[in-house]
Amino acid sequence: MGGLALKDVSAAPWGRPLLRDISFELAPGQILGLIGPNGAGKSSLLHCIAGGIPSSAGQLLLGGIPLVEINPQQRARSIAMQVQHSVLNFPFSVEEVILLGRTPHASGQTCDRKILQEVMAATDTTGLRHRPYTQLSGGEKQRVQLARAVAQVWREEDAAQRLLLLDEPNSALDLSHQRMVLELVTLLAGRGCAIMLASHDFNLLSPHADRLLLLQQGTQAGYGRPAEVLTRDMFRTVFSVQVHIQPHPDNGAPLVIHQ
Repeated sequence: MGGLALKDVSAAPWGRPLLRDISFELAPGQILGLIGPNGAGKSSLLHCIAGGIPSSAGQLLLGGIPLVEINPQQRARSIAMQVQHSVLNFPFSVEEVILLGRTPHASGQTCDRKILQEVMAATDTTGLRHRPYTQLSGGEKQRVQLARAVAQVWREEDAAQRLLLLDEPNSALDLSHQRMVLELVTLLAGRGCAIMLASHDFNLLSPHADRLLLLQQGTQAGYGRPAEVLTRDMFRTVFSVQVHIQPHPDNGAPLVIHQ
């Protein structure tokens, strides 16, 4: 079986459970949108899959193999993650930061420089390549961290299973760069990379995600196609807001309108 599968996964690294009984499957080339209120467990789930938070129960499988049985280097070749807030404080140049994504691969300097050029073009970071990372704006840093993660899973031949985890990649971006992220995610999915994308922008996820996973207080409160998850009852119950939902005039996906 290809892709990612979680079976009744829980995580309680510091005593109180962060996640409880999470189960879903994500096939190669699929996009899973991760939604929920602040503190629902979205970042914790991404970190658990990436290996930063240990699971306390259940199974996490990649390509049918338990993640705990995959050695760290192979795991790094298969799974890349962009975090919300980078703690990188060294004055690396932008291109040096992006090339960190190629560290797990033995693909050679010539190949890595080619990937660097392609990824910078796809993330609009070419003009930043020689600037110190520490001198960038918040939105620029976010695009560079996206580029680093994308470079890690850019080539189909780098790993039999590829998974890109994005934790609110649009939070500091302007509208044009938000559109760029969607185009990039769609491109990678078309190349067989499985993608999990946490976001508070329901209308961004709705037309692009194959499935949505709704978290509430660390539990799985919903899972299914966008039209199955994005309902007025769900917004009233989980987010305590009233919304209108109607088909988008261009693509028919659920369009959430706040009252």
